[in-house]
Amino acid sequence: MSNAAKAKGTRWEREVRHYLNTALGQYVDHWKDVAYPWKNPHDPDNITRPAQTGAKDVGDLHARPFVIECKAERSIRLADYVRQANREAEHAGFPYGVAVVKAPRRRVEDAYAVMDLITFGRVLQTLRHLD
Repeated sequence: MSNAAKAKGTRWEREVRHYLNTALGQYVDHWKDVAYPWKNPHDPDNITRPAQTGAKDVGDLHARPFVIECKAERSIRLADYVRQANREAEHAGFPYGVAVVKAPRRRVEDAYAVMDLITFGRVLQTLRHLD
Protein backbone atom coordinates (compact mmCIF):
# COMPACT_ATOMS: atom_id res chain seq x y z
CA MET A 1 0.00 0.00 0.00
CA SER A 2 1.37 3.41 -0.90
CA ASN A 3 1.80 6.18 1.62
CA ALA A 4 -0.86 8.23 -0.23
CA ALA A 5 -3.42 5.44 0.23
CA LYS A 6 -2.50 5.04 3.89
CA ALA A 7 -2.81 8.81 4.43
CA LYS A 8 -6.23 8.79 2.72
CA GLY A 9 -7.41 5.97 5.00
CA THR A 10 -6.10 7.68 8.14
CA ARG A 11 -7.78 10.94 7.11
CA TRP A 12 -11.09 9.08 6.59
CA GLU A 13 -10.82 7.40 10.02
CA ARG A 14 -10.23 10.82 11.61
CA GLU A 15 -13.20 12.37 9.77
CA VAL A 16 -15.52 9.56 10.89
CA ARG A 17 -14.27 9.76 14.50
CA HIS A 18 -14.70 13.53 14.66
CA TYR A 19 -18.13 13.39 13.04
CA LEU A 20 -19.45 10.74 15.45
CA ASN A 21 -17.98 12.38 18.57
CA THR A 22 -19.49 15.71 17.54
CA ALA A 23 -22.89 14.16 16.69
CA LEU A 24 -22.96 12.30 20.03
CA GLY A 25 -21.96 15.37 22.05
CA GLN A 26 -18.65 13.93 23.23
CA TYR A 27 -16.61 16.99 22.25
CA VAL A 28 -16.57 20.44 23.84
CA ASP A 29 -18.06 23.33 21.87
CA HIS A 30 -15.60 24.78 19.36
CA TRP A 31 -13.45 21.65 19.76
CA LYS A 32 -11.42 22.48 16.66
CA ASP A 33 -10.05 25.57 18.43
CA VAL A 34 -8.79 23.82 21.57
CA ALA A 35 -5.89 21.50 22.26
CA TYR A 36 -8.05 18.69 23.66
CA PRO A 37 -11.57 18.07 22.29
CA TRP A 38 -13.15 15.75 24.90
CA LYS A 39 -15.75 16.81 27.45
CA ASN A 40 -14.63 13.85 29.55
CA PRO A 41 -11.53 12.04 28.31
CA HIS A 42 -12.40 8.95 30.41
CA ASP A 43 -15.96 8.54 29.09
CA PRO A 44 -16.27 5.00 27.65
CA ASP A 45 -18.71 6.37 25.06
CA ASN A 46 -16.01 8.43 23.34
CA ILE A 47 -15.33 7.22 19.82
CA THR A 48 -11.64 6.30 19.90
CA ARG A 49 -8.92 5.05 17.61
CA PRO A 50 -7.36 2.05 19.35
CA ALA A 51 -3.66 1.35 19.39
CA GLN A 52 -2.96 -1.75 17.33
CA THR A 53 -1.12 -4.30 19.43
CA GLY A 54 -0.33 -7.89 18.64
CA ALA A 55 -1.06 -9.83 15.48
CA LYS A 56 -4.84 -9.47 15.53
CA ASP A 57 -6.31 -6.20 14.22
CA VAL A 58 -8.95 -4.71 16.54
CA GLY A 59 -10.52 -2.30 14.04
CA ASP A 60 -10.08 1.32 13.06
CA LEU A 61 -12.42 2.88 15.63
CA HIS A 62 -14.13 1.75 18.81
CA ALA A 63 -17.67 3.05 19.27
CA ARG A 64 -19.00 0.94 22.11
CA PRO A 65 -20.58 -1.59 21.42
CA PHE A 66 -19.29 -1.44 17.82
CA VAL A 67 -15.92 -1.85 16.18
CA ILE A 68 -15.87 0.32 13.07
CA GLU A 69 -13.87 -0.54 10.00
CA CYS A 70 -13.48 2.65 7.92
CA LYS A 71 -13.15 2.29 4.16
CA ALA A 72 -12.46 5.00 1.56
CA GLU A 73 -11.60 3.08 -1.57
CA ARG A 74 -12.28 3.57 -5.26
CA SER A 75 -13.93 0.18 -5.70
CA ILE A 76 -16.37 -0.86 -2.98
CA ARG A 77 -16.37 -4.46 -1.71
CA LEU A 78 -19.10 -4.60 0.94
CA ALA A 79 -18.82 -8.32 1.74
CA ASP A 80 -15.09 -8.00 2.42
CA TYR A 81 -15.59 -4.93 4.62
CA VAL A 82 -18.33 -6.55 6.70
CA ARG A 83 -16.30 -9.75 7.18
CA GLN A 84 -13.32 -7.67 8.28
CA ALA A 85 -15.44 -5.58 10.68
CA ASN A 86 -16.94 -8.70 12.27
CA ARG A 87 -13.56 -10.40 12.62
CA GLU A 88 -12.00 -7.31 14.21
CA ALA A 89 -14.96 -6.88 16.57
CA GLU A 90 -14.36 -10.43 17.76
CA HIS A 91 -10.64 -9.71 18.24
CA ALA A 92 -11.47 -6.59 20.26
CA GLY A 93 -14.14 -8.33 22.38
CA PHE A 94 -16.99 -6.17 21.03
CA PRO A 95 -20.38 -7.69 20.10
CA TYR A 96 -20.85 -5.88 16.77
CA GLY A 97 -18.83 -4.95 13.72
CA VAL A 98 -19.82 -2.29 11.21
CA ALA A 99 -18.08 -0.92 8.14
CA VAL A 100 -18.32 2.81 7.43
CA VAL A 101 -17.82 3.26 3.70
CA LYS A 102 -17.09 6.65 2.18
CA ALA A 103 -19.61 7.78 -0.43
CA PRO A 104 -17.58 9.10 -3.37
CA ARG A 105 -17.41 12.90 -3.55
CA ARG A 106 -19.80 13.29 -0.60
CA ARG A 107 -19.60 14.60 2.95
CA VAL A 108 -18.69 12.36 5.87
CA GLU A 109 -22.29 12.27 7.09
CA ASP A 110 -23.33 10.76 3.74
CA ALA A 111 -21.17 7.65 4.30
CA TYR A 112 -22.74 4.21 4.48
CA ALA A 113 -22.80 2.20 7.71
CA VAL A 114 -22.91 -1.44 6.60
CA MET A 115 -23.40 -4.68 8.52
CA ASP A 116 -24.66 -8.13 7.67
CA LEU A 117 -28.24 -9.11 8.43
CA ILE A 118 -27.17 -11.40 11.29
CA THR A 119 -25.52 -8.47 13.06
CA PHE A 120 -28.46 -6.18 12.34
CA GLY A 121 -30.84 -8.78 13.81
CA ARG A 122 -28.70 -9.00 16.96
CA VAL A 123 -28.68 -5.20 17.27
CA LEU A 124 -32.49 -5.12 16.92
CA GLN A 125 -32.87 -7.85 19.53
CA THR A 126 -30.64 -5.95 21.97
CA LEU A 127 -32.46 -2.64 21.41
CA ARG A 128 -35.87 -4.24 21.88
CA HIS A 129 -34.78 -5.73 25.19
CA LEU A 130 -33.93 -2.23 26.45
CA ASP A 131 -37.62 -1.21 26.40
